[in-house]
Amino acid sequence: MLIKNGLVVTATKTEKKDIRIVGEKIKEIEAKLDPYMDEELIDASGKYIFPGIIDSHTHFSLHARGITSIDDFYWGGRSAALGGVTTHIDFADMEDSSLMKGLEKRFEETRDSVIDFHFHMVINNSFNPLEQNHQLKEIRDFGISSLKAFTTYRNIYMLSSDKWEPLFKAASENDLIVAVHAEDDEIIEKNIMKFQKENKLDVRYHPDIRPSEAEQKAVKEICEIAYKTNASLYIVHLSSEKGYQVVKDYKKLEDFKLYVETTPHYLLLTMELLNGPKARLYLMTPPLRGKKDNEALWEGVKKTFIDVIATDHCAYNAEQKSKGENSLDIFPGIPGVETLLPLIYTYGVNKGLISINRLVELLSTNPAKIFKLYPKKGTISLNSDADLVIFDPNLKQVLNSFNTHSKAGYTPFEGFEVEGIPITTILRGKVIVKDRKFIGEKGFGRFVKAI
Repeated sequence: MLIKNGLVVTATKTEKKDIRIVGEKIKEIEAKLDPYMDEELIDASGKYIFPGIIDSHTHFSLHARGITSIDDFYWGGRSAALGGVTTHIDFADMEDSSLMKGLEKRFEETRDSVIDFHFHMVINNSFNPLEQNHQLKEIRDFGISSLKAFTTYRNIYMLSSDKWEPLFKAASENDLIVAVHAEDDEIIEKNIMKFQKENKLDVRYHPDIRPSEAEQKAVKEICEIAYKTNASLYIVHLSSEKGYQVVKDYKKLEDFKLYVETTPHYLLLTMELLNGPKARLYLMTPPLRGKKDNEALWEGVKKTFIDVIATDHCAYNAEQKSKGENSLDIFPGIPGVETLLPLIYTYGVNKGLISINRLVELLSTNPAKIFKLYPKKGTISLNSDADLVIFDPNLKQVLNSFNTHSKAGYTPFEGFEVEGIPITTILRGKVIVKDRKFIGEKGFGRFVKAI
């Protein structure tokens, strides 16, 4: 396959180049390449060519309270591919105190994957980092690069305070990064009791129950422990100005391996949506916050204090979202994997907040480097996987439930106009989206081992 006349964009440069793909790999990148006889030819004139987007935070087929999120590895991957995402990093839970058993069980759900995938290994309080260190080596040898741990959700995921330091030490010894959902559980529990007494548990009170102070406190405490133990830390879905100010300070420590992720909804949506008739559809944790939080997070993106924009895609349809009485038991999560690239291009690049190279860094190169998938993924270079997105910067669209493809049946970005849309997606040399139509095959997606 030969792609001609496109503007090839990486994290460091933008050049008009032709790209030749042989099998699953990029084999030539030159100013001018002539097609071979019978070689498939794609003309990318007037288009950008990005490395395949990597969404480093998704929840396909998430199981909770007897319900499974609506997008499985086929439907979620299909939606992702239509948005230019060629690799996603999902989650595998422990099973009977075994990390490998949990991974094996999770792999059973990936049979119909249409894009490539990697996993964060979720641990809970039953995991003992001192006694089960060998399990960390086992998953690292298998190809896992990260653990996921929580400072909240007591009796489900939350780690007790005495386990954090040994966990960071054990993870560091096994070359694993620890990704943390950071909200202070004590603050949240006290607020739940207070708001229950006042009968204020409606969705509109969700940002008050889980306030930015909870994120601020947890981020500070976790950063301090990780820094003390010389561990690698990845803060997921940073949502607030107060949390941002903490990571901004810790980012200035040269010898601290701290990485920070935010999402399009924390950059573009506000908590006013939690007062509307469709408020349940906008409930996630952490909650939506205010305009000043949006602005602070954009500053972090612009000034490189934030390393990654991912989606935390966890899709439920309206019927699933209708279950539950209040903000404590409505299923939290929204769809977003498909709209990641067009939203950040439109409201980041087109608004002059970030360069197009910075977009590639945030959405592809950085996640690949952080989770040890680079240079197989996350770049356009010789012998890298031929994961490419052909992107039309002139196409406009107003996002709605009809032109997005999650089985949730809605987009939280309803009414947002995007200017710049992926039209072709290539995964390991195979076209899986052509002229904005999905043509991929079930089972083509593959586990990507950390390098």
